Amino acid sequence: MIVDGWLATGDRMSTNGDGVLTFVGRTKQIIVHDGSNICPQEVEDALQEHPDVSGAVAVGIHDLVHGENVRAYVTLLPNDPAPTESELITFARDRIGYKAPTSIVVLDQLPLNATGKVNRVAIRAMANQAAS
Repeated sequence: MIVDGWLATGDRMSTNGDGVLTFVGRTKQIIVHDGSNICPQEVEDALQEHPDVSGAVAVGIHDLVHGENVRAYVTLLPNDPAPTESELITFARDRIGYKAPTSIVVLDQLPLNATGKVNRVAIRAMANQAAS
């Protein structure tokens, strides 16, 4: 669909003072928590800064009070001891504040699609199944 001469792809971009565009997420993936838009990539990047996290994906979980809460699914490196959910949430909160996940699920591996990228549809299905 063309809008104001632009192809409306659903990609969200930001621009710096020099006019350089940076991809910041997809409209369909944005998590709306208490009226704030949270980009899953920002949550994932914060979690992946942890030395024990090898992969992360974040999704919104429906919440009657907040609209959506952030849930992250992570894979961990085989280090002992493994960080707890609380430690990972605190780690993320120190980096991104209120955007940090309220819950984290550790998986042996993240589901991948045919192109080798994280299968967000499968992650969302897991999140919806856990919520019901």
